[in-house]
Amino acid sequence: MAKTCIVCGQAAGSGEHVFPAALGGRRVNSGIYCPKHDNSYSGLVGEIAGQLDFLNAYLGVRPDHANQPKTAYGEHTLTGETVSISAKEIRFTEPRVISRTPIGEGEKLHLGFPNQQSVKQFTKKMEDEGYEWTPLSKPSTRPYITGSIHHKRKFGGACGLGAIAYMTQTFFAQEFPEVARSGALSDFINYTQAIAKVAALGGCEQQPEEREELTEARSALTAALEPFGGTAPVWWDFSLPVGADANNFEFGHRVTVGIDGSDGQIYGRVALFSSLTFAMRLGTAPQGSATREVTVDIDPLAEHPPQDIDKHQMHSAPGRVQVPEHATEELANALANGTQQRAFGNLLERLEEHQLLKLARTMSKVLAPCSTLSPLEARALIEQELGSQPQQIWRMVTCVVEGLKEKMVEGNLQAITPMLDGLIAHDAQSVSGLSQQAEVTLALARAALVAQMEEDCAAGLLNEARLAELMGRGPGLHVVGQAVLAPVLQVFGESDHSDEVKG
Repeated sequence: MAKTCIVCGQAAGSGEHVFPAALGGRRVNSGIYCPKHDNSYSGLVGEIAGQLDFLNAYLGVRPDHANQPKTAYGEHTLTGETVSISAKEIRFTEPRVISRTPIGEGEKLHLGFPNQQSVKQFTKKMEDEGYEWTPLSKPSTRPYITGSIHHKRKFGGACGLGAIAYMTQTFFAQEFPEVARSGALSDFINYTQAIAKVAALGGCEQQPEEREELTEARSALTAALEPFGGTAPVWWDFSLPVGADANNFEFGHRVTVGIDGSDGQIYGRVALFSSLTFAMRLGTAPQGSATREVTVDIDPLAEHPPQDIDKHQMHSAPGRVQVPEHATEELANALANGTQQRAFGNLLERLEEHQLLKLARTMSKVLAPCSTLSPLEARALIEQELGSQPQQIWRMVTCVVEGLKEKMVEGNLQAITPMLDGLIAHDAQSVSGLSQQAEVTLALARAALVAQMEEDCAAGLLNEARLAELMGRGPGLHVVGQAVLAPVLQVFGESDHSDEVKG
């Protein structure tokens, strides 16, 4: 069959990504859409990419058209300033004033910059704008402990579901090209085109005053939904097919498309990061269509084909879907019983474990020479490496302190919580982002980890698995907890004992 656009029937050849490039898709098919209708879906692709930007950034997904992994943006909760978030780091995006002191007719500024390039840009801007200024010291690199970051995203919604529908429609057209052009998808395509128009006009969120063009697009969407009873033919789905194999990639996406020849059901399923799951019915296949199902697993971390996908098919339809009576019923139930929260929580835990293992792998390579060095040289190397990991050590510090706080409150021992809060207090105007006491806490934790790694190195135990334990699991939390909590508990215990004596 000639390569014609499944929307309009004109010549195809746009070269669209079968799975969105922004989400790590690497495969291109030039035989599904014409350039016009390929571009018409860009609003939906942008919407789903925006909804998943934090997950992609934290995981380190590199969009197919980019040289670097994805970056997302959030708000620093203490300062309100914008920070960039990636798999490598969290940092401010603009220069920030740490302190300012009046001096005569001018003032002395203590500034923090995201990187050296930002310093150069600031210097040039001052010179171009004619400001009289004199640098009082050379820039020095210091880590900044960011603390909590506010990043709010909504998953799904009308446009998010529309994007899932568009992706599945594209996969179906690739795997079942004749059926896709038979007219069997006409209502479904009308729906994806209508929601794509709303997205392109910025209508994914209701606007206070909407222009006429957007109002017309919403009316067209309402009309396009009529064949489906007024609701979108795609929904959150938590009833996964019985016996489905696990995804072949750790954070793989999965798209399943198929036809059940017994009644002609054309169906699709999508699982993002093996956690966020959706289902849809695309239409009814022509009579006599054979039963067949195709499942494609996509690795968003793959750099290039052919390692990016794993595809298999069967002549049965285990993935066929049950259309819910109410489109939001599945999601409402999942929210009510905690299924959705557990699914997302599990995904975040897997992401954290992935980052921990990647860190351990990197540190293992750096610290590999330790076993051949003198004790002093080994210690220096360990100190240097841990000195470059303040944010990870701080995560462990806050974990043990917050954990103890929770237990103290449960035991009606709230009197200790102000002392614990002081251990991890932030100071947005300090160079490090921490209070002086919190800096001491961090230093104690780092010193304890250095000592433990020295001991493990001497015993020949400092391998990749051990580093993972020390940098984020129970053994490391125990080491950190002993260092930062023991002094507080000792003081608190002495205080209690003193009260008992006085009583």
